[in-house]
Amino acid sequence: MHGTLFQELERRADRVRDHSAHGVNRRILRRMETTVEHCIRQGRAAVCNRLAELDREWDIDRVLMANFAIAGAAAYAIGISRYAEPHLFERPRGWLYFFSAQLAFLMMHTTVGWCPPVVVWRRLGVRTKNEIDVERAMLQAAIEPQLTAATPPDAAGPSSSNGLVTSTQVAS
Repeated sequence: MHGTLFQELERRADRVRDHSAHGVNRRILRRMETTVEHCIRQGRAAVCNRLAELDREWDIDRVLMANFAIAGAAAYAIGISRYAEPHLFERPRGWLYFFSAQLAFLMMHTTVGWCPPVVVWRRLGVRTKNEIDVERAMLQAAIEPQLTAATPPDAAGPSSSNGLVTSTQVAS
C-alpha cells in the first residue's frame, strides 16, 4: 500500500509537502498506511467511523489560519493596549512587531506554501488537504470497490470475509 499512497500523493501538487522535511512526510505517510490497514482489517464500521473522523479533521491551512487569528489578535490587542495606557508601560513596542511577523508569515504561506509555523504543525502531525483526501479515497475504495459493468459481483475476485477489499487489492 505504501507505493499506492506515495504515488497518489506525488501526483498531486502540494506546496506544503514539498517544503516539509522528508522524514516528517514519511512519518505522516506511515501513520496513514497503518490507519488505513487497521480500519480495513476491523471492517466496514471502522472504515465508516474513520471516514467520519476525516470529515472533522483540520488540514494544515485551517490550523494555520486559526493559529494566525489567535496569535495575531492577542499580539495586536496587547500591543494596542500599550498605546491606550502609556503610563503602564515604558515603551509600546514588541507585541506589534510580533503581530507584523504573523502577517508576514501569513503572506509567506500564501505565496510560497511554507512559513515557520508549518514546521511545528507538520512535526505535530497536522496533514495537508491532499493527504487527508488520499486517505479518504483509500478507505472509500475499500468499502465501495470499483467493479466493471461486465463483471458479475461474485466473479469480481477475492474479497475479505468482512465484505471489504483488502489493502493489497486497493493497492492494485
